Amino acid sequence: MTTYHALQRAQERTGYNIKKSAKLISNAIKRGRSAETFNSIEREYLLHKQHRYGCGAIVHNSYCYIISRDNTCITMYPLPAWFGKKRLYHGKIKIRNVKKYTQSYSQHEIEYDDYQYQVA
Repeated sequence: MTTYHALQRAQERTGYNIKKSAKLISNAIKRGRSAETFNSIEREYLLHKQHRYGCGAIVHNSYCYIISRDNTCITMYPLPAWFGKKRLYHGKIKIRNVKKYTQSYSQHEIEYDDYQYQVA
């Protein structure tokens, strides 16, 4: 189930027609990934979106869908370019072992979208 606003945004942002946009949203509700399946920065980003809208945030096909408590899609928007990619640089310094880096330097703050995220 979707709202008219969500269908308009899906059509505008994906370039699909209404029927294909509705199918895309229904697939996202069924198969999308929530914040609990991501780690650190991605999780913080999705939790921020959940608290901002007061609903759940689901990721599917490089789009974020805001879902209400009764499984109705309210809106959708594209994810940032950094979402889902490993962090390989800290400034100009190349990180050789990302897993070890995130364990050692857990207090670094990263600013995305005017919101600060803690790397855990």
